[in-house]
Formats: sequence, structure tokens, C-alpha cells
Amino acid sequence: MMSREAKKNLTRRALMDAALNLVGEGENFARISLREVAKNAGVVPTSFYRHFRDMEELGLNIVDDLGMLLRKLMRSARQADNYLEDLTQKSIDTYADFVVRHQNHFYFMCQCRTGGTPALRNAIRQELRFFANELAADICQQPSLAKVSQEDLELIAQHIVATVAETTIDLLDLAGTQRNFRHDYTKQLQKKLRLIWLGARVWRSHRQENV
Repeated sequence: MMSREAKKNLTRRALMDAALNLVGEGENFARISLREVAKNAGVVPTSFYRHFRDMEELGLNIVDDLGMLLRKLMRSARQADNYLEDLTQKSIDTYADFVVRHQNHFYFMCQCRTGGTPALRNAIRQELRFFANELAADICQQPSLAKVSQEDLELIAQHIVATVAETTIDLLDLAGTQRNFRHDYTKQLQKKLRLIWLGARVWRSHRQENV
């Protein structure tokens, strides 16, 4: 027999999944009502308030979910062969596969990163900053960036994460409609990231010349 706590967690998860499914179907999270979420979760609206204060709190819990997914992505990337030797092609492929498997979370991220409430925007910003900090800890092991300051490494990582985040909506919206889009997406994103790498190396040289 399922415990009361287990039932509570199940309903909580159902409400979050219902909201994510609505986003994945094209709804804007900012305009989804709690009644709509409750209906799609198969519970009465009053049950919603036993788990979340309002839609913003539900959204913040989805952001926590997103953060866990990003950490899972980082762990998966780090386990790949030659991870540090190839932070472009393989990493892009890993990211694209991950996004496709968790589309609703990334639709949510793309929506709320710019169009959510201040609290949601800030929460997503914090998760992406954490992801960038983890990336900075990895790229500092690149020989070409060995003498770059920690502050600049973090800035490089932030540029990489921001670039990838900005292209995610393209991957979500077009990957299923254009047969060659996945290849084109990877190629274009790889070029953008290489430009960041080239800029980082030039910036390092410029800094060294002026020391």
C-alpha cells in the first residue's frame, strides 16, 4: 500500500509534468492557469495548493528539475572519451541528444529565461551560471588556456553557455521538421563555439603582451 508521503510526491510530480506537457504542446507557461494544470494532472484545483503556493512556485520547482538535468548532462559529458580534447563536436552532439530526450524542460527554459517572472528568470540564470562555473573548471585544463585568469575562464564559459542556450529553441522547433537540420545545427553551433575559443586565445595573448 502506498504511503501518504509517496502519494503526495506522486501528485506533486503529476502537477509538474502536466505543466511541462502543456508547455511542450505549445502553451506559454506564463499564461497557463493552475486550474488547467490540475485538470491535466487529474486532480481538483484545491489539491494544487497542498503542493504549491502558486504557479510561480511550481515553476521554480521545475527549474530545480532543470538544474538536476544540467548536472546530469555535465556528468555524462565528462564520462565521454577525450572530453577535454574535444569540447565542441562531441559536446554538441551530447547536448543535442539530451535536449531531444527532455524537450519539455528545455521549452520551459527557453520561455522563462526571457519571458518568465523575475524570480523564474533569476532561478534559471543561477542554474546556467552554475553550469558555466562547472564548465570553467573543465576548460582550465586546456593547455591553450593554462595562463588565463579564473575571472576570464568564467567569462569564456558564460559565453559558451549563453550561446548554446540561445540556439536551443532552434533545435527544439526545427529538428523535427527539417531532415538535415540536426547536421546544420551542429555545424553552425560548432562554428560559433570555435569563434569563442579563438577569441579566448587572442584575449590571452593580448593580456600577456600588456603585463
